[in-house]
Amino acid sequence: MKTAQSGPAEAAGRTSEGPRSLTRILALFDLLARCKRHMSLSELSIAIDCPKSSLLVLLRPLTEKGYLMREEDNYFLGPRIFQFAQSILTNHPFESVLRGVMNDVVNQTGETILFAVRDGEKVIYSSVIESPQPVRYVAQQGINRPLFCSASGLVMLAFDTQQELDDYFRRTELKPLTPNSITDENELRGLISEIRKTGYSSTAGTAHVDAAGFGVPVFRADGHLAGALVIGAPLERAKRNKKRYVAAAKTAAEQLSRALGYRSEVGETGRH
Repeated sequence: MKTAQSGPAEAAGRTSEGPRSLTRILALFDLLARCKRHMSLSELSIAIDCPKSSLLVLLRPLTEKGYLMREEDNYFLGPRIFQFAQSILTNHPFESVLRGVMNDVVNQTGETILFAVRDGEKVIYSSVIESPQPVRYVAQQGINRPLFCSASGLVMLAFDTQQELDDYFRRTELKPLTPNSITDENELRGLISEIRKTGYSSTAGTAHVDAAGFGVPVFRADGHLAGALVIGAPLERAKRNKKRYVAAAKTAAEQLSRALGYRSEVGETGRH
């Protein structure tokens, strides 16, 4: 008598359930971490595209172990997941997270990635990973740039208060770095206002004639800026790939903000 043997399709069906369950658990934690309210079984089922019956199989052990809490028919994050997150943050400081995320963006875009922090009237590049391409944007760690003509600096200004912005323009000489540097205060204020709406800055030839930059904000847990993540690229390449570069920068900045404990509303593009 022959014994039945499973074929490739059957074996694949069996082994895929594990990864699918893991993906759903990660999506569940991600959703609840971003949401500022408790969510019902029905809402969770729709949000992560998982049948209620299958979702309950995942929710029960997570609730029993304290990773989730249940109140009536609503679920929210439990104490064990916060202990888990705190252990990660304690043993893996932000710099290691930053470098990992920056490396991912270099691999996605092939361009130079920088993290900038504010130092008074300038920004300083505190971390740089250069593009592997022979023609690339080159910047050294520790170098500084004026706020008004750099992608990272414009991000910093965009999240100043109105009074801070007025004070900045009153005391700052808008001295151009290149013929393309914008030195008209009204035009700069318009750009800054647009950055608040779109959640990113874009410069072309304003700090270096042949280079462009796309800057996005990174927030701390208190909602204030931790810095700006910037993709720097040769001008023509940046023009061709602007949409892709901005999307990659925004995704990476969101990861970094969440690593610092910042929680925005679901679907929010920036802090206003």
